[in-house]
Amino acid sequence: MFKVGISGDLLNSSNEPCFGKGPLKLLKDREDIEISWMDKSIIELNSEMTSKYDAILLNLPKANSDCVSNSNCKLKIISRFGVGFDSVDIEAMKKKNIIVTNTPNAVRRPVAVAALTMIFAVAGKLLQKDSLVRNGKWNDRTNFMGTGLARKTLGVIGAGSIGTETIELSKPFFENILAHDPFKSEKQLLEIGAIKVDLIELACKSDFIVILCNLDNSTKGMIKSDFFLNMKKSAYIFNLSRGPVINETHLERALEKQEIAGAGLDVTDKEPLSTASKLLKYQNVIITPHALCWTDECFNDIATEAINSILNYVDKKPILNHVNK
Repeated sequence: MFKVGISGDLLNSSNEPCFGKGPLKLLKDREDIEISWMDKSIIELNSEMTSKYDAILLNLPKANSDCVSNSNCKLKIISRFGVGFDSVDIEAMKKKNIIVTNTPNAVRRPVAVAALTMIFAVAGKLLQKDSLVRNGKWNDRTNFMGTGLARKTLGVIGAGSIGTETIELSKPFFENILAHDPFKSEKQLLEIGAIKVDLIELACKSDFIVILCNLDNSTKGMIKSDFFLNMKKSAYIFNLSRGPVINETHLERALEKQEIAGAGLDVTDKEPLSTASKLLKYQNVIITPHALCWTDECFNDIATEAINSILNYVDKKPILNHVNK
């Protein structure tokens, strides 16, 4: 019997799968597969879990080298629920011949839509205008003029699958789109409607900046004081990738000194964000709990893609989205 463990944090408060029951049926219909839910409180996988399961559908818990170091480890595949895999020690899994997969196709459109949601909310001063009505300040609306996009420039940091989708969706709204991605050529970016620039040029020329790159040694802390100093004072920055890409201390300083107009963060350096965080005091910052792209469609598609990776392994079919080949 092939045993599959599923991250308990994928259960909602009613102890139902947050991605719906449809995708789970793909596993339940198999007589050769046994599934069980892992404890909701698990923060990190341990050797007991990896010796029990052949596959783990993994959401938030980390998977470090220690959990697969024992000789009784039977884990064969970790299927990440989402596109990011920085919570998994990729090299450690590779050494143990444990496959790691992710779900880039399922999140491409939802994250791109989330990026535009942030931009539209900030440009239209959505939260401020909502507050005016709730606080009986309707007539103050002339003091909260929004920002039009038709003559503005969008800057996209990271033009992978999500970045490309964001550029495609953004073309009707912006006059110019700039992109910074060391892995894409000028020609490749032009083909999708963006102009290739370096990081500082993007900071200087963009009115709205969206971060959509992976988190690795080259991008950790990449957005720091020199970047903010080169941004227009009227510009906004949005992070929908991973929190540590931005140096949060430098972001706080830029906001305090009004070096930028504001920010939108779906991710933060430490999650959950502390209620004592200085970022929460700024009215020109929107912060969402690493969940802005979460919809019924999005989670259904993520779960289906992640589960199919496990099924492909069991059925000896090609493994899609194999990130540690």
